[in-house]
Amino acid sequence: MKALTLLIKPAAGLCNMDCGYCFYKTASETRQNRIMARETADTLIDKVSAAFPRNLSVIFQGGEPTLAGLDFYEHFVSRVKEKIKGNVFYSIQTNGLLIDDGFAEFLAANDFLTGISLDGGKKTNNRYRLDKNGNGVLPQVLTAINLLKKHGVRFNILSVIDNENAADIDSTWAYFRKHGFRNLQFIPYVDEREGISLSPAAYEKFLRRIFDLWYEDFDPYDYTSVRHIDNYMDILAGFPPENCAMCGVCGGYFTIEANGDIYPCDFYCTDEYRLGSVFDENPFEINEKHRKFIDESLIIHGHCKNCLYYNLCRGGCKRDRTAEFTQNKYCSAYRGFFEYALDRLKSAAEILANA
Repeated sequence: MKALTLLIKPAAGLCNMDCGYCFYKTASETRQNRIMARETADTLIDKVSAAFPRNLSVIFQGGEPTLAGLDFYEHFVSRVKEKIKGNVFYSIQTNGLLIDDGFAEFLAANDFLTGISLDGGKKTNNRYRLDKNGNGVLPQVLTAINLLKKHGVRFNILSVIDNENAADIDSTWAYFRKHGFRNLQFIPYVDEREGISLSPAAYEKFLRRIFDLWYEDFDPYDYTSVRHIDNYMDILAGFPPENCAMCGVCGGYFTIEANGDIYPCDFYCTDEYRLGSVFDENPFEINEKHRKFIDESLIIHGHCKNCLYYNLCRGGCKRDRTAEFTQNKYCSAYRGFFEYALDRLKSAAEILANA
């Protein structure tokens, strides 16, 4: 096996925050959420070892993955070093509330790329990102970021975009620039629920505006990375996108729940899509259910393949598709954005390639 990517939820749906837009809370609230047992972690690593991947990517998410405790990660990394002979790359997505000197030192020592969830300044971040008592957490998040900087941890900022946050993008960009955050990822809101949504019109306006702000500050020698823009430039330069939502096909990784259950995607951790368990004999073989999941992502509406921008859009993420996965609900947003920005995207891609 050349490569294997695992998205592991070591604390299942457990979290020390109560974010208003959390899609995973609904999916996990009927389950027995608990920390991954050592036996499960050890079995997972043993099964990975048996698959002989030359490159292994391990992504820890949640819930809140740091609730598993620093000792969980120390044990996990130690066992991986003992069992896995290929290249191993680690990342973790966290709200930052439990990051202390010890955790930050560990992340630095093991080269964990750390994603910190932060929607913007106080007004924007307090809109949805609240603790269990309904209080904002911005000071704690900034403290965590300073600890990451102190210990030399590579980190990026993860921001959720809905109609409200999209409308605040100018102030959010200014806030991130003020604090020197140079690696940014803007994540479209997933669910539709009362009071929270992301309309195609709002998303198109956001895509145009964030690109304008990024382009105004564009400097290949003092670069601010915005993940979706970077991926579009990679595609234009002839490289595959690293973001699975922009590949046009699913099946790029396995999601591992705390109890060892395996799913094809963290947006599809439901009984319908359960693929098996790490305790199965060959858990990382593509079975019939997994193949069906992948094949669904390849069903593209006829007009998409005739679209001028299909090579860049590729149908978008499966979770955003309707009508039996053939039509992306943000089709008009992507088309409007590419019409608006493609020439400048191409220009920036050329400058970066020659820098």
